[in-house]
Amino acid sequence: MSIGLQRGTVQILPYDPQWAHEYEFEKQRLMTALGNTIIAIEHVGSTSVPGLAAKPLIDIVAAIDSFERLPAIIHALTAMGYEHMPERISNERAFFPKGPQQRRTHHLSFVLQGSDAWRQTITFRDYLRQHPERRNAYAVLKQQLASAHADDRYAYTAAKHDFIEQTLQLALLDAVRT
Repeated sequence: MSIGLQRGTVQILPYDPQWAHEYEFEKQRLMTALGNTIIAIEHVGSTSVPGLAAKPLIDIVAAIDSFERLPAIIHALTAMGYEHMPERISNERAFFPKGPQQRRTHHLSFVLQGSDAWRQTITFRDYLRQHPERRNAYAVLKQQLASAHADDRYAYTAAKHDFIEQTLQLALLDAVRT
């Protein structure tokens, strides 16, 4: 299996084209289970960027029109093997991991359609897809941070914050120019 990572750990692997197939398979399962509840669904995170080394976890973001739909979503997701973690639900995002803690395989987030969380996630992914030099710089940073924080995913994620913010600013500048 080309995906899976122990909860809380960091391991960066070379890009694997199988990740896109894993996403497509899971997307179909989610669309079948949740139907019209999902307005849009996207493969995000490093596994969605061809050529980018990544943690072998499939990150998915789904847009919904209201968090009032969460009780029905939670019921469907737990039947599909996703974990309901009430502490990982906020006003902006509802997060659901899939797979046992020893081998998480998917990270699924629900956000509101048109929200900053939706736009920023997609913008970051698209910028890395369109700018190989930025993608490569991100890969180097991720490798360095994975070495420094192999058993502390929170520290690893926090240390990427400035790079992500700078990339979003570059994307905004590109949008203004065009």
